[in-house]
Amino acid sequence: MRSLTMLLPSLVLLAGAQPVFAKCKCAPTDDCWPSVSKWTALNDTVDGKLVQNQPLAEACYQGPGYNAKQCQSIASNWADNTWLADSPIGYSYPLVDTCPPINASVAAYPPCELGNSPLYTIKATQAHDVAAGIKFAKENNVRLVIKNTGHDISQPLSIWMKTIRNGLDYHETFVSSDGSCHSDWNGSAITIGGGYVWQDAYDFAAKYDHVVVGGGDPTVGCIGGFLQGGGHGSLSHEFGLGTDQVLEYQVVLASGDIVKANACQNTDLFTALRGGGGGTYGVVLSATVKAYPTRPTLYHSLTITGLNRNSSAVLNATANMISKYPAIVDEGFAGTALLTPTYGPWRYMSPFIKFLANDFSAAINHAKGVMNREIVNDLLPGNGTDYHVESEWHTYPSWHAWYAATHHTSDGSKQPMMASRFFGKQSLVSQQENIAELLHILATETGEGVHTTSSSSTLLNIVAGGKVLEDAPHTSVNPAWRKAYLLLQRVDMWPANAGSQEIQQVKEELTTRKLAAMKNLASGMGTYVNEADPYDIEWKEDWFGDQYDWLVS
Repeated sequence: MRSLTMLLPSLVLLAGAQPVFAKCKCAPTDDCWPSVSKWTALNDTVDGKLVQNQPLAEACYQGPGYNAKQCQSIASNWADNTWLADSPIGYSYPLVDTCPPINASVAAYPPCELGNSPLYTIKATQAHDVAAGIKFAKENNVRLVIKNTGHDISQPLSIWMKTIRNGLDYHETFVSSDGSCHSDWNGSAITIGGGYVWQDAYDFAAKYDHVVVGGGDPTVGCIGGFLQGGGHGSLSHEFGLGTDQVLEYQVVLASGDIVKANACQNTDLFTALRGGGGGTYGVVLSATVKAYPTRPTLYHSLTITGLNRNSSAVLNATANMISKYPAIVDEGFAGTALLTPTYGPWRYMSPFIKFLANDFSAAINHAKGVMNREIVNDLLPGNGTDYHVESEWHTYPSWHAWYAATHHTSDGSKQPMMASRFFGKQSLVSQQENIAELLHILATETGEGVHTTSSSSTLLNIVAGGKVLEDAPHTSVNPAWRKAYLLLQRVDMWPANAGSQEIQQVKEELTTRKLAAMKNLASGMGTYVNEADPYDIEWKEDWFGDQYDWLVS
């Protein structure tokens, strides 16, 4: 989803004209900061598409821009990812929210500032706008970031890719853009020409009775950090990671040149863009991805709700299920389970699917047998005493029919910290006690003054295994993906009224205790760069494995 690679101090940013560490970027308080005339010239170059950003919630603060009615509207949409994506500085996951919508009746409230959001944004509509932004950042030594929908982390100049919309094109049989690169893929493909989100791609593919491998949240952008960082979803087990699907990119380089990158042309760039992280090696204008014929889809919804405040029973039952995950992953189930106290008592929810074979009657019976034998039957002794169990099955005629009938949009959140870890089969099977101990660590706080909200949760992504385990040529994803059966994420939220010291304590607790506990149980595995803890001191190995040195080169 988000690309964290732009936070790395040792990766060359697109704007970098100097060698790594040779010179810091210019900031607004520096003498080297571009003059007003230079910004005006850039605006002229991009035909008036340069925006000087203002905080989203400026209308909530005293001053010339104060507007109570507008503030109320902003507050009601503050967690809506679609609304956020319509702003050049609308971010679903900023690390620190410096200008939240507030109650204007409060006597003393903090100043409203942009924080780490970019000061200027180019609302790009064509390749020329992207090239102009890169050229300006390079010549003036200012930091440059690329934004699509807002599942990003942000800085001074941003190029907004969401406003480039060159269409979605279906290819019955894939042929490279110039016809000279012969691929081993002879199936269908879809070219995503700009800042589309996965909902757009899913709906378009469904018109041709096909599917593409994309994200779970329909508001995630297609061609940015998702594809470039790896990309997982409910179909990745069946067909491989999102980045494994890319057949060709159209890319703007730091020189401003526009090139094609595929298995025959600019192969090193193609490889880096297939898993090395978004916003680092070039600005992607379009991507052509594999498309697959749709098939019936089996859906299993399992909910476990704690009774009598018995949180330990839910955590222990979840640990037992996690130890059985490899069996259901090998059967082909995929999806993201959620373990959280958000709804009052502790609750586990797993909306898993299986993309069925053509002989789907036999496949349904076999899949139900595996799920019931490995997971559901073990829960029955505690049902009605320690917790309440609900298990439901549904069959849909196509993957798109399932996706359209179920909820997938996550709320944008303003106070999240995330840590994650891959778990291989050996870290899961027969490890119930160790997993239970880990879940209890993730669910509790020990530091004085450390408080998280009830929205804090543990996500259990079974989006690997299967095809993901098979190495793909021309990819640079963390090799640990090829051993992973589970991607475990811990997301902690600090209270809205938390001060800087409390926020820092939450961060330290997540990194030094919770992530450390994950690493202890899954040593040597690493994690997914797009959903990693930015404070992980072992980030180089954990995020990139043995790919880092090559990617830097």
